[in-house]
Amino acid sequence: MLGRARPLEWGRGQKALRQEVGRVVGLLRSVRNPTAPALGDWKVAEVAMHLSQAWMAVPGLAGRDISAIREVLPELTGPSLIRELWDLSELTSLGVRNDPERNCSVLADRIEQRAAGYFAAIDQTAAADPRAWLVDGSEVALSTLTYHLLNETVVHGWDIARGDGQRWEVRPDTACLVLEGFLIPVLRALGPRDFVDQVVASRLRATYEIRVKGCRRYMFVFHDGALSVEDPEGQPVDCIIDADPVAMLLVTWGRMHQSEAIVKRQLVASGPKDYLGPRFRGLMRNP
Repeated sequence: MLGRARPLEWGRGQKALRQEVGRVVGLLRSVRNPTAPALGDWKVAEVAMHLSQAWMAVPGLAGRDISAIREVLPELTGPSLIRELWDLSELTSLGVRNDPERNCSVLADRIEQRAAGYFAAIDQTAAADPRAWLVDGSEVALSTLTYHLLNETVVHGWDIARGDGQRWEVRPDTACLVLEGFLIPVLRALGPRDFVDQVVASRLRATYEIRVKGCRRYMFVFHDGALSVEDPEGQPVDCIIDADPVAMLLVTWGRMHQSEAIVKRQLVASGPKDYLGPRFRGLMRNP
């Protein structure tokens, strides 16, 4: 199933992306300590390099031309970038190693230029047109790639700012756009077991209703290690999770621990099997 977005939503997404590009470019030009730890083994400047490469790869997918990212990663073959989702970490690490540039102002210029090119080239009438995504054989709507870039820019802006000791606010409406415009379509585009921890979820049969404030509701149906993401249709629900959108985004990508969000009442479980609430995040794994 392709992740689709109505034209108004896509317009909101593009507007939000333009704003976030401006914010992250300004952040990068103000970085004080590019060698500070930021994300795993990456320092601030290395996260910035990765973000600049995301701004090569995703616009390339949108334009059906990934020749630019192939110059950095000549190992790439086919219309997508990786054979399976779990090759992503190795690919992104290789990309960062293959380009030695670590001047954050230079990387800011690259992102700004690539964003301008993306917005100039994008077909405003083609929101639902299919495009190959990162993983071989997967497709998403063209609109989803805008939200993919929004996700990369917002989340890695968070990493860079925290590494450099600066403030980085994630707006609730922007978090909703990322969750609905990127995460849900990608979950639907990939295989039913791709994002699921097969050990943790192997014998679970449960339906979660996810209610993120400001977003639509979704059913996450787990069945012996498989996941389907469905629209609410009146089926029985085992556990309801009411979530703050920013907390949901940060917990999803491992930038905030689930227990912190629970203590702050930013993730609240209810329903006949509310004890399943704290298990939800552990059922999913990140590439």
